[in-house]
Amino acid sequence: MRFPLSLIFVICFVLPTPARCWWENGHRTVARIAAANLTPAARTRVSKLLGVPDTAEDVAEAMAKAATWADEIKKDRPDTAPWHYIDLTEQDPKTAFAQRCAGDNCVTARILLFKQQLASQKQGAEATAFSDQDALRFLIHFVGDVEQPLHAISDADQGGNCEPLDPPMGKARNLHAFWDGYLPDALNPDDKLLAAQLNTEIAGFSDTRRQGMAEGDEQKWAWESHEIAIAAIYKRLKIPEEPAEFPTNCASAPEAITSDKLDLTPGYAEAMLPVVRLQLERGGLRLAKLLNETL
Repeated sequence: MRFPLSLIFVICFVLPTPARCWWENGHRTVARIAAANLTPAARTRVSKLLGVPDTAEDVAEAMAKAATWADEIKKDRPDTAPWHYIDLTEQDPKTAFAQRCAGDNCVTARILLFKQQLASQKQGAEATAFSDQDALRFLIHFVGDVEQPLHAISDADQGGNCEPLDPPMGKARNLHAFWDGYLPDALNPDDKLLAAQLNTEIAGFSDTRRQGMAEGDEQKWAWESHEIAIAAIYKRLKIPEEPAEFPTNCASAPEAITSDKLDLTPGYAEAMLPVVRLQLERGGLRLAKLLNETL
């Protein structure tokens, strides 16, 4: 089931319901898809790390809850904020990851570090100074982040955060928020139902297709998202390519960015839903594969 775009604003921002809106929906959906695709051994380790019974339902609920923890701690741990994205510019080649990830302060480096921690506790714990439980919670979140195209690009606009929408789409007042929350909720604002729908779809795929969707590593996934961002967002919306600059806030972003307000059409939103659907499915399968191989 897909919700009509015209209803998303009412569902998420007007009615007094417990519906979970914005990107926590996407993160929890990725986590639930992953939980449904864990091996028994990986599920047992996840249940121990998250302190819940080793059942499919309990692990899925615990992973969904853990999926938003990395966002929830940013206020108290602002040093972790850069770990949620990597600012690859439109001009960057594939070899730019090290250049755009100084001090391992980006999403791809942190996926690798926390993966290494869970695979080899002593080495990883010394490198990250976080518990294994926290390492798992970061991983669940960051694999979701890397599948959001605007977490793998910056056009001197903080990954679309400095691209205003006029008029807003629901509560989304900038391009990043539109992709973070509006689009996932357009598929279904309930993460449990959305994950069930996508898992049913995944179950109908061939083994070859499922394996292909899960393959690769964190840099491959980020580059794939980067290319989606260029083609489906910046080129399709005719957003001018800016020099490789990295403003610390939107007030210091180029005027060409902040003054050119985007008017997104329902047609554009409709066209992007299959992209979001695929990224959520990829994220869930990739997280499951990572945990199955690591734990």
